[in-house]
Amino acid sequence: MFSLSRINFILFFLSINLFSNDEFYTISICSNISYKDAVNCKNNILKEHKYDITITKDKEAKYYRTNYGIFNSKEEAQKIKDTLPDSLDKFQPLIIKLDKKVSNFEFYEIYPINQKTKIVEKEELKKDITNKKIAILTFDDGPLRATKNILEVVNEENIPATMFFIASQIENFKSIYEQALSYSNITIANHTYSHANNKYKKFYSNPDLVVEDIIKANSIISEDRSSKTASAFLPVRLAGRNVFRLPIITKNDNMIKKEQREIEIIGYDNIYKEGYYIYGWDIDWPYEPNGKPAKTPDEILNSMEKIYSKNSSSKNNKVILLMHDFMFSNNFNGKENLKTLIQLLKENGWSFENIENY
Repeated sequence: MFSLSRINFILFFLSINLFSNDEFYTISICSNISYKDAVNCKNNILKEHKYDITITKDKEAKYYRTNYGIFNSKEEAQKIKDTLPDSLDKFQPLIIKLDKKVSNFEFYEIYPINQKTKIVEKEELKKDITNKKIAILTFDDGPLRATKNILEVVNEENIPATMFFIASQIENFKSIYEQALSYSNITIANHTYSHANNKYKKFYSNPDLVVEDIIKANSIISEDRSSKTASAFLPVRLAGRNVFRLPIITKNDNMIKKEQREIEIIGYDNIYKEGYYIYGWDIDWPYEPNGKPAKTPDEILNSMEKIYSKNSSSKNNKVILLMHDFMFSNNFNGKENLKTLIQLLKENGWSFENIENY
């Protein structure tokens, strides 16, 4: 492993060699508030990159940019931009000018041509070392009345969480939805518009319908949360399906029969091609037919510890927990159960992230 002083020297050396001019142009593929989203964008480019890749941070706007190539002139950059494949062009890349004299950016990662090793800034290295057990708490099927209990507990405990909302329910619970939007630690995500009307086989057998449903939900939610993210695409969780479609993770729901799964895969892939990331889960908190949690917070903690110790989650050191809003109603001591789980996780060394940092 590189020492911190070694990393700083490499960053300094590469900065001199890659950026010998004070002014230069680059093609900004993505612009994100989240550093992790910038890395995800980089993963779309890195496989066969012909030009140096950098992740920079705009000091004024505080956005992370994933940049492709370093060019001496705007014309040179435009020539390369015009030849970008569809897989990159779908991000609507921009040509930007960077000027070292005004120091309006700073480097976070540098990927020189033919180099696969990530070179990171000191703060990011520390971050990777300290965050070992990360819980990603996700809640499906809101907004509902019980959603309010979740919001209150998550804010009292001062942790991030992700709420996958069904867009067709927003109008019926508008005040709770607006409350969720007002909290900076809550990520509002896309759990379809219709929730397949609970007819999953029929819904997923029509790939075009699936994509239309996701886009419709995105148009409703993203308009309201646009000030909280630089991305035009909400994180997606499919209704009734444990599926991942991410730059470095592709998983299908093995609980679905093979014949049906082969039909449904077309829809999953088409959603990803539209620009959306689909997130499944590693473990769910089960519930009884009436919605009552079927396990205690201690049992859920133990299950998460086992997944972590066996390294069986979809991503190292990160465990995505699926829960449903209706489980946390007052009838089931919802606030107490959720607060107990979060406190148990904290006591056992877990930290927390929202799904956009996955």
